Amino acid sequence: MCFVKRLLFTGGGGSGSEALYRMLEGRYEVHFADADIDAKPYIIPSNRWHQIPFANAKSFVDKLQDLCREIAVDILIPSVDEELLPIALARDGFICEVLLPPHEFVKTHLDKLTSNLFLKIHKLPAPETELLPEHKSIFYPCIVKPRQGRGSRDVRIVNSEDELKAHVLLSHCHPEDFIVQELLLGQEYTVMMSTNRVGELRAVVPVKVGIKKGITIRAETDCDAAIINACAAIHAANPVAGCYNIQLVRMKNGEIKPFEINPRVSTTVCLAMAAGADFIDIFLADSNKENYKNSGLLSFRNHVGLRRTWHNEFVTT
Repeated sequence: MCFVKRLLFTGGGGSGSEALYRMLEGRYEVHFADADIDAKPYIIPSNRWHQIPFANAKSFVDKLQDLCREIAVDILIPSVDEELLPIALARDGFICEVLLPPHEFVKTHLDKLTSNLFLKIHKLPAPETELLPEHKSIFYPCIVKPRQGRGSRDVRIVNSEDELKAHVLLSHCHPEDFIVQELLLGQEYTVMMSTNRVGELRAVVPVKVGIKKGITIRAETDCDAAIINACAAIHAANPVAGCYNIQLVRMKNGEIKPFEINPRVSTTVCLAMAAGADFIDIFLADSNKENYKNSGLLSFRNHVGLRRTWHNEFVTT
């Protein structure tokens, strides 16, 4: 008898969840968890929707492990930054596989300063980046952003020292919590990096960003060989297992500069899946499938577009 594997995604209220449910359900039994019980996308059945504590709660890991045991999860896929380190540290306590890079990788790339340093140490292209209180060589206009954070929160283009100081003041955070980064002008991409269980890179899917408002709203896949090669070089510097995301800019002069490495699945992973690069299948199998090229990378459909719209749901409480 063939048993259907059971998946559990955290951050279930995210923008990609309903698409992941539509594409994966049937081949897998797909469950979602979120700290906000009312964030359930309309398409997901109530018996596949579970509440967990916020990541900063003392009970977070224990409750998530209990849930994995209760519904007999085979693969846990975390998708919220704040959850990644607690889950990575407690990986051995889960009854299931955890589709997440190792702890050190997660720790390095959740901090945008150490992530940038990783690229420079390995002589890979990267934007000039400095801790805000120590910044000296980055010219205005530039980017100011938190060392840790997601969804473009508190990220701003500033044109002067006065603007920079005002932004930090209004954020109610300490200057040490921010970095200053070279402003990259060009086309932004978000790139899915997908490996098998032993860290062999099997898919690199560049997604050209059209409209972004914290999350990507409009985008399309772009089989750009230069971007694929640049991202493969990043993976070769530290070949970890799992699925993660690289954000980069192809500059007007053609140079490719990654500005963030997110050590988790992104909200555009559903677009890569729609284009034929299924990160779950890739993780579960070494895949000697015919659609793997000699390079070992899975081919995917080019110019598949993502168009995110809203669904208005009315409920009686």
